[in-house]
Amino acid sequence: MIWELRQLTLFIHILLAITWVGGVFFIGWGVFPVVRKMAFVQQRQLLLALMQWSHKLLTAAGIGVIVTGLLLGTIFGPIENWNNIWKTSYGNIWITAFTTGSLTLLWGMFIGFRQAISVLSNVTLWEQADRGDKKTLYKALSKVAITESVEGVGFIVLIVLMVLL
Repeated sequence: MIWELRQLTLFIHILLAITWVGGVFFIGWGVFPVVRKMAFVQQRQLLLALMQWSHKLLTAAGIGVIVTGLLLGTIFGPIENWNNIWKTSYGNIWITAFTTGSLTLLWGMFIGFRQAISVLSNVTLWEQADRGDKKTLYKALSKVAITESVEGVGFIVLIVLMVLL
């Protein structure tokens, strides 16, 4: 019975990880480039609505990944005490993954998302771009892309760590 619960937890962990990582990458690499072909007013409206809607879903998926990861390492895994974390390679990788995942989620929730919403909510930037002055908007969007890339780096680190486990 424990084995079946572990497998179910692992399945949920992987499904939520695909949702979290895939969702963030799809918005950044799939939606954003296509939206740039639209008029600036439409870009802003679509991206603002998408970010506000997807933020809740992707945050919930990220929390689910972290919670199931905790379960997989402790209740369904080899970590039975603090010594297992600090004195085994599995524990070292697991705590690094937990820390990386938590920091990546917090960064996305409180830094990246807020900066993106700030730029998307600044109607003046988008109206100026609509009138031909695109430089300020592009500079602001570049800062958002750089800030959001921290999540991408976190995801890559997590994937590498999961391969090592």
